[in-house]
This record gives sequence, structure tokens and C-alpha cells, in this order.
Amino acid sequence: MGAKRDYYEVLGVGKDASLDEIKKAYRKLAMTYHPDQNPGNKDAEEKFKEAAEAYATVSDAEKRRHYDQFGFDAPSQGGFQFDPNQFTDFQDIFGSFFGGGGIFGDLFGGGGRRRSGGGERGSDLQFTLRVPFKEAVFGVDAKEIEVPRLEACDTCHGNGCAPGTSPQTCPQCRGNGQVAMRQGFLQMYVACPRCEGRGQTIQSPCTSCRGEGRVHRRKKVRFRIPAGVDRGQRLRLEGEGEAGRGGGGTGDLFVVFDVEQDPLYERDGFDLHRRLDVPWPLLVLGGELPVETLYGSDSIRLTAGTPADKVVKLPNAGVPRLRGSGRGDLYLHLRVSVPTKLSGEQEDLVRQLLMVMRADGQAPEDQGFLAKVFGSEKNKKKKKR
Repeated sequence: MGAKRDYYEVLGVGKDASLDEIKKAYRKLAMTYHPDQNPGNKDAEEKFKEAAEAYATVSDAEKRRHYDQFGFDAPSQGGFQFDPNQFTDFQDIFGSFFGGGGIFGDLFGGGGRRRSGGGERGSDLQFTLRVPFKEAVFGVDAKEIEVPRLEACDTCHGNGCAPGTSPQTCPQCRGNGQVAMRQGFLQMYVACPRCEGRGQTIQSPCTSCRGEGRVHRRKKVRFRIPAGVDRGQRLRLEGEGEAGRGGGGTGDLFVVFDVEQDPLYERDGFDLHRRLDVPWPLLVLGGELPVETLYGSDSIRLTAGTPADKVVKLPNAGVPRLRGSGRGDLYLHLRVSVPTKLSGEQEDLVRQLLMVMRADGQAPEDQGFLAKVFGSEKNKKKKKR
């Protein structure tokens, strides 16, 4: 095959597709392109492998997160390896996994034991949160967001049945959630069409949720932002996702951080970089220069003749490390501060210094830093006249 296609494109779903939508899309492709259905058809076999690889990635929350963030260049997560000799026929691929989970067991119900319970885990949710730069650096003890999600119905408590009634065992699959389907000499297992694989049916649906067992609500969620989070990082809030169908478990909520830019600091991992204007006499003579950092006042010591493009490091003045002790460093990129206005006395002193430096051969005519400073003031006066 040529270049890899996007996994969502392979499955024919959007990037925001739920796990249920991904399963349904893959089930359709697997049924269509399985090699037993298309003997000798190499194109169908390749499409079957492609779909299996795509499903193995986007159906796993962690692998999907890495794929969404890095694409095919994501760090290795123990990716899906397809062995065409692993499965002998439809019954093997759709049947043998029912008892032990795995990709196809999860796709078609994870075994009769899971379906007989009727419950399905709710979908995970993702919420992008834009936070100010300093909140990302120092963290927030109590942050609150409002999340739209599906929650268990208060009337039926999630089972979808009207008060006083309960789910009934599906008469078609007898509670297994699966039915056998023959195609020639082959036999495969598919989700029961009557109960949609739940193993149970609802005779009297709840009027509040119309038998769904879940209703749409907006829920306020409080959590702590750890100090040192960066743009693109995610925080998992267990059990804050959508409620499951049929009383199943609740999914998780992943908060993705989008950190605002700061006018002074540029972040590089846990290190910070900042431009710092320095008066030119201090670069020439040296001395102490006060510096304001995120953690209060500090100072740096400049030696006489410090270059204007020097970079000075302030240890432990950067961003707190998420895992571990201490902080990153702050790198100050010095930049000479040229005065825009000089008093008469200051101009005379600069003129005298320039003349002395020229006499010593340290400042050629019309060249050098002092010449530029003095010359700019001289030109300004000419313009005023």
C-alpha cells in the first residue's frame, strides 16, 4: 500500500467520534473486507488490515491521545500488529475473542457475560481549557468548568425503564447479546438486532429519558491545576465523563490545557527566557542589576565590559517541574538600553568620553556605540534648528 491514510478517514468517522461510533464503523468494515468473505482479493485483505490497525489505535484512549497529538510520529505505544494467520475464519475472529476481551471481543460485546449485564461504559470526554500564563506556572487549587455531558436519568436511575418496571431478558439472543449468522459453510457472531447487543429489552420505556437511561445536562466540575502544566498537556479526571448506558460505568474527562502567551516570558519546557534591557554604562563599568522574576526581586552581577548580547542564567527561577522537585531556570537575554533623551550635562559627559576614546584609538570617527548615541542626539538638535 502507499502512504498511510488518516485513521479517522479509514474508519469513516470524525475526530470527535465516540467509542460507540468507532465500534460501529469498524464492525461494518470488518464484515465487508474480511479475507473469508473475499478469498484471493488482496485489496480487500489490505483494507481489512488497515481498518484493524486504525481501530486498535483510536479505540484505545491512551493510543488515541498520542495519535491525535503526534499523528503517525507518536511515541511507541505497543502498536497493533496484524497477523493474517492469526484468524482462520469468521467464527475465529468474531467468536474466540468473546470470552477473553481483546479488540474483537470489545467490539462485539466482550463476551456474553458483559452483554448479559446490559451495561456499557460511558464515553470519555475532552474539554479544552485556556488558562493564563501564571496559572499554568503556579497552578490553581480549585478550578471550575462547566461540561455538557450525558448523565444517568434521575427517574429511572439509568436503566431506561418506567418506574415499577425492569429490563427483560431478550427473547431472541436469550441474554447473550449475540446471535449466530451463517453464510454458506461459515458461521459468525454478530450483535443481536433486537436488543442491539445489550442482552435485555425494555418493555415500558422511561418517559423522562425515552428509554435511553441518560439525559443531557451541564455539570460543574471542580479540580486542581498542578503547577507547571504546559500547552497541549492533558489532565484526566476519572469518572467525570458520560454516564454509561444501561447503568454502565462512567467515562473519564480529559482537560486539555491551552496556555496564554506572556508579554515578558517565553517558555521552553520548564525553562523561561526573557529579554532584559541594560543601561549601557552598566555594561561598560559593571555592577549589580536588579531583576524582577516570577518569584520576586533578584539581581545579577555584571562584570565590566559585559557584551550587549550576553545571556545570564538565574537557576531555579523557571517553571516548577511536574514530576520531581525544583524548577527550571530563567535565561536573561541582555539587550543594551539606548537613551532617547539626554540632558545637557549628560551630553557633555558623553562627548568628553567619546573624544577621549577617539584619542586613544578606541572609537574611530563616526563608528562605535558611543558615536551612535552621541551622533543621534546631535542630529536631533540639528532637526530642531
